Amino acid sequence: MIFFKRIKKYLKFLKSLYKTNWLLLRGMWKLTKLPQPTITVFGGSRIKKDDIYAKRAFELSKKLVEEGFSIITGGGGGIMEAANQGAYEAASEHGIKNGLKKIRMTSIGITLTSFKKDGFVNPYLQEKIFMNHFFSRKWLMVRYAVGFAVFPGGFGTLDELFEIITLEQCYRMPKIPIVLMDKRYWDPIIHWMRSRALKHNLVSESDLDIIYVTSDVDKAVEILCKYCKKRKMMKHPLYSR
Repeated sequence: MIFFKRIKKYLKFLKSLYKTNWLLLRGMWKLTKLPQPTITVFGGSRIKKDDIYAKRAFELSKKLVEEGFSIITGGGGGIMEAANQGAYEAASEHGIKNGLKKIRMTSIGITLTSFKKDGFVNPYLQEKIFMNHFFSRKWLMVRYAVGFAVFPGGFGTLDELFEIITLEQCYRMPKIPIVLMDKRYWDPIIHWMRSRALKHNLVSESDLDIIYVTSDVDKAVEILCKYCKKRKMMKHPLYSR
């Protein structure tokens, strides 16, 4: 009896694993349609449209698209919606098109199937990717990015931020720039990193070199562009052919 219960649990796990891998493969295929290089924007879904953080996310994404980047978000509201809107409007205003009428894809949202129950729709998503698990969603959000812009958010945003730092610290991904947007919000965490973790030799100075904190959208764009130009990742502005 115990043996058959083990078999049943194992088969259930295999079914879940197959479904997760299938969704990952579909997600990767969709992401390959997004022009490179790409920046992933993280931030809280509870932030209102008229909040300064949302306005900066809109402005940052718009300027990044104008510089030749594409945008990846978590596909939700708040910062994510603002970032997708900025990318979409930049493409619309500057005529970044694929064919005669269709606006070329400049952003994509990777969300969770469970979020469908909330009834929220991000109207600025040009493409959606649905995943069943947080870990697979985060993997896709990180896999194709050449830089990260992290706006104020809650536990989810902090989880994403520290996982990226850990992956870079442990050489599981290249040391690409992480721009924390808004000094007032992020300075206490940076202070903790230096006054506690670094002081007790739990992290090294080089682990913190990849983190930039600014409230200036133009400065954030400059940091991300400088990194990509140095590594010859940049395309011509506005996807000029």
